Amino acid sequence: MSIALILNSGRAEEWKAEIARHLPDIKIEIYPEIENYEEVEFALCWKPEANYYTYFPNLKVIQSGGAGIDHLFPSEILSHLHICRIIDPMLKSDMFEHVLTCLMHEMKNFSVYAADKKQEHWQPLLYKSIGQTSVTILGMGEIGSYVAEKLVQLGFTVKGWSNSPKNIQGVNSFAGTEELLFALQDTDFVVNILPLTTKTRGILSHDLFSLCRKGTVLINVGRGEHLVEPDLLNGIEDGQIAQAYLDVFHQEPLPKNHPFWDCPSIFITPHVASRTNIRSSAEQVVDNYIRMTEGRALLNEVSLAKGY
Repeated sequence: MSIALILNSGRAEEWKAEIARHLPDIKIEIYPEIENYEEVEFALCWKPEANYYTYFPNLKVIQSGGAGIDHLFPSEILSHLHICRIIDPMLKSDMFEHVLTCLMHEMKNFSVYAADKKQEHWQPLLYKSIGQTSVTILGMGEIGSYVAEKLVQLGFTVKGWSNSPKNIQGVNSFAGTEELLFALQDTDFVVNILPLTTKTRGILSHDLFSLCRKGTVLINVGRGEHLVEPDLLNGIEDGQIAQAYLDVFHQEPLPKNHPFWDCPSIFITPHVASRTNIRSSAEQVVDNYIRMTEGRALLNEVSLAKGY
């Protein structure tokens, strides 16, 4: 019995060392250097190649190396395999801090002042305070709910939209397609933290932007495939979207000739909103491996039908 690490992230050796610290007697191998593919029952994966799960005839558990599973080709995975994801307190707090940074950066006009500095231009601007600012969170799972709760505690007006209603103190909850309009009305910021599924792919489009108040600011920390890129550029051009803070993209790294680079209303970060903390996350991976060997329920198992 062995563990395979299929990690397209440059951090495979770090993962291996941390897991081995907890499981010193278990063979841990980094793909493609696998001695015996039939021995592998547990695979830790991040952005693997297509059909990776077919290489291991006795595979039982596919463990994502992060909070998402869309990179694992979930629609193609056989139903007898168990898929798990990482839910790490560090991921949640890091995401909140990133979103808060984007909010405050925009509310206090820092992009404008950075441009003014290059022109040696001095022009004080009106700014928004937290108590005057409304935020809509799209996606109220573990991370989205945490971000919403923390923003409420700071004094923001917060609405949340998800597949099913949520009961979070201070958050006005909306659910389902029929309530999306109400979630987006009269809000200053739209923050996307949705999982990527067949239903949410391309959701950040002209149709959604048209429901927003003119001059809304978009923050996308979900997945690049949530965004219809030409629709965002058009939305910025006609003033429906005032600014966009993008951390995720269809193609990463973002190609050098991509039009987003030349758009002054788009602020780009290189997929850094929340990075998996290997030391803390490895404990969940190890726990799931032990649970698998003992036939117990797995932590943070994902519904393949729902995609999250």
